[in-house]
Amino acid sequence: MSAESPTPPEHSGPGTGPGSGAWERSWQWFEDHADQYEEAVVQAADLGSLLVDLADPAPASRVLDVGAGSGAVTRAALARGCVVTAVDVAPAMVRRLARDFPGATVCRMDARQLGFVGGSFGTVTAGYLLDIVDDPGRVLGEIHRVLAPGGRAALSQQGPIRACWHWLRELAEEFWPAPPKANKAATPRDTTTLLTEAGFAGITQRLVEDPQPVPGASALWERLYAQVAAVGIEWLPPERAAAFLRRFMAGAEHMQAHGGIVLHRDAVLHLCSVP
Repeated sequence: MSAESPTPPEHSGPGTGPGSGAWERSWQWFEDHADQYEEAVVQAADLGSLLVDLADPAPASRVLDVGAGSGAVTRAALARGCVVTAVDVAPAMVRRLARDFPGATVCRMDARQLGFVGGSFGTVTAGYLLDIVDDPGRVLGEIHRVLAPGGRAALSQQGPIRACWHWLRELAEEFWPAPPKANKAATPRDTTTLLTEAGFAGITQRLVEDPQPVPGASALWERLYAQVAAVGIEWLPPERAAAFLRRFMAGAEHMQAHGGIVLHRDAVLHLCSVP
């Protein structure tokens, strides 16, 4: 690695590779809700700190935060005294990052084609990115390429959906069916294989559990509506939205009557290194 900070290009955005249509659909939600992201995804800030603690970068070392979002990892890395570069493909997220973190280098960039010289960083982080990208193997290959020998990557993904929540996933899929071949995001089990194929070593995986009891069906609706449900509900015709709400409340009331409602904000953390 050179002693100079890497200088990113101004833009390396969507449309830079195959499958960009599906990828653009994946990140459009983040573009539309940049200012409400931390309110919608309440665990993001905590996971940002956990990722930085996991990677344990030294002060003054160079950290690349890929898919930086609202800056949870960027904030934690700057607090350690790291030299941080934060990239995201959503223009609104990039504007928010530049506004909120003047101490970081911020630019718009596609994770599938990182505009940096190989070996530019000692640490690369990616919070929940592998859950939405359409070619996770390609993204991991790029992360490996821009890491210096001995550098570390720290990644997070959503934890597996627990059986008690399958009813809600099935309900959501009924009202918002995914377009065919829209996404090839990796599961946590896939990721270990993909990391090995990308050339990483010392791969470890850890589940972080975050159970949050909810007092009842109405409280669950308020919690999810404030976080993510409004994004989908606003796309439905009024009669379909009303039907979804009725079905949701029936499912939540059944859950409450059979053991109670507990939101599980679980995450899987991956740590690996470049030999």
